[in-house]
This record gives sequence, C-alpha cells and structure tokens, in this order.
Amino acid sequence: MAPLQGFTDYSFRQAFYALFDSPDLAFSPFIETHKDDSKAYRDVLPDNNRGISLIPQILGNNAAQIKQVIVQLKASGYSEVNWNLGCPYPMVTRKQMGAGLLPFPNQINEILNELHQDTSLRLSVKMRLGLHSSDEWKALVPVLNRYPLTEVIIHGRTASQMYKGEVDVSAFLEMADELKHPVCYNGNINSLHDFQLLSQRMPFVSRWMIGRGLISNPLLIQEIRTNTMATAGEIKGAISRLHDQLLYQNSIRLSGESHLMHKLKPYWEYFAQSLPDDTKGLKKIKKATTFSTYMNACREVVG
Repeated sequence: MAPLQGFTDYSFRQAFYALFDSPDLAFSPFIETHKDDSKAYRDVLPDNNRGISLIPQILGNNAAQIKQVIVQLKASGYSEVNWNLGCPYPMVTRKQMGAGLLPFPNQINEILNELHQDTSLRLSVKMRLGLHSSDEWKALVPVLNRYPLTEVIIHGRTASQMYKGEVDVSAFLEMADELKHPVCYNGNINSLHDFQLLSQRMPFVSRWMIGRGLISNPLLIQEIRTNTMATAGEIKGAISRLHDQLLYQNSIRLSGESHLMHKLKPYWEYFAQSLPDDTKGLKKIKKATTFSTYMNACREVVG
C-alpha cells in the first residue's frame, strides 16, 4: 500500500485491513524529519497499527535530523524505514526534499553514507525518475548501488508530471536493469488489466506498490490475487463498506461533524472513478456543506 498524504493514514489502514484482502506491506505517509511532526508519529504508533506490517516513511534532507527520527522509530519497534525521494509537490521540492533532491546525487550520497554508519539500518528508497527530466535517475543509480538498500521503489514519472500523463515504463525497465537492489514498481495500477499488462511486460518484478487504485477499487488486491475481475456492483458495495468504516474510524478521533465531513469528502475523488453512472449524486457529495446533506448524498450513491 502506497503512502498517500491525507489518505492512507492509520484510520484508512485499519478500515482497509478489517474489510478486504490486504497488502503484504503498508508504507506510512511521510514523517517530516525537520520538524516535530507529532501527527505523523501518532500515525505510526504500534497501537494504531495492530495486525499491519508497516514501514514508516521519512522526508528530509539533513542526515542528523533523519538519524534522530530513525532512533525514535527504532525505539517504537520498527526495524526498517523508507526515505522519500519522490514527493512531487512544489511546497516540498522547493525545499530540496522529496523529488527535489533528485538533481543532487552528491548530497544524496552524503546522507546515505552518514545513515549507513549504523550497520543495522534497514533502509529502502521511494523515488521518481527525476525532478524535471526522466533521465535524472542515471546519475543516481551509481550512488544507490553503493549502499545495502532493502529495495528501490520507482514511480515511473517525473515530479513535474505530478500524477498526470503516462508512466515511462521503458525508463523504469532501464533503471531496474542497472540497479543492484530489488525493485518495486509504482504508478497507474488502477485495474486488474493494468496489472496484467505490466506484469507481462516485466516478469522479473515481484514487488508492486498500489495507492490510488486501492481507494477507487478496494477489491483490486483480491482481483489481482484471484485473477478475476469484480463486478461493478461488488466494487460499489466495497466502496460503501469502506466509507462506513472510515466514518467510524475517524469519528473516534475527530471532533465535530464538519471536521469529519471534510476528512472524508476527498476520498470521493477516487471513489468516483469506479462510479461513472452516479454523476448526479457525486455532484451532491461535492457540493454538500452540512454533514446531513453529505450523508444523504452518500446514501444516494452507494446506499
């Protein structure tokens, strides 16, 4: 399960794991190492992730700060962390973090060298092909190959693409061929058909990361494991159950119906992709300004 800021937090993970075929691993949305990110630490507390194999993700560009966070995560029982070199949002990349670090292989090398002074560290990297160019990875592979990373997760777009346009599968394949590490594919697995096409093209890949596709179709892992497509009705039912669980999980920790509604409404951007015939009800959900109108619109769409 991919780390999606604002979406795949522990309330989502708890809801998803309670209801559906679950991923082998989940990655937490990033912990910002340059500030006291108490909300992100709460997200990875072991008590909030019972029964979930979770790898915390960190975001930062300062080795000393990253090491401090790793010490705290180890104290919580985590044996592996993931370093985010892929976040594409300008508010992050402007600070030379996430994908904003990709054009600076020497700095990445310095940080990795410092982190790996701890020989017990288990570290993976999640990255994009580049910040602006899909061949920036070429200067990074020799750096990554110097260190015993547990895996390299590659989202086959540049940061400037955000989540638009096609994934550059050819660049992914070229990069994977040059890396010494296990590679994990990430990007645009939104259906069983997507997965089948990709797995046929790259049979050597055994690790797949899915994010947005699991929100729009909560049965996608089940489809992949059984090689059987769910019906539209089954997917709608799954979305209904997921929404109800998200409602329950978030009602425990959020104060007020307005807060709850604003937490849940963004999920409908993804739910809507599996509900193309419910445009009228989806518009009502988007326009809802009170919790009661929101819930009525949800019932109209998914019952």
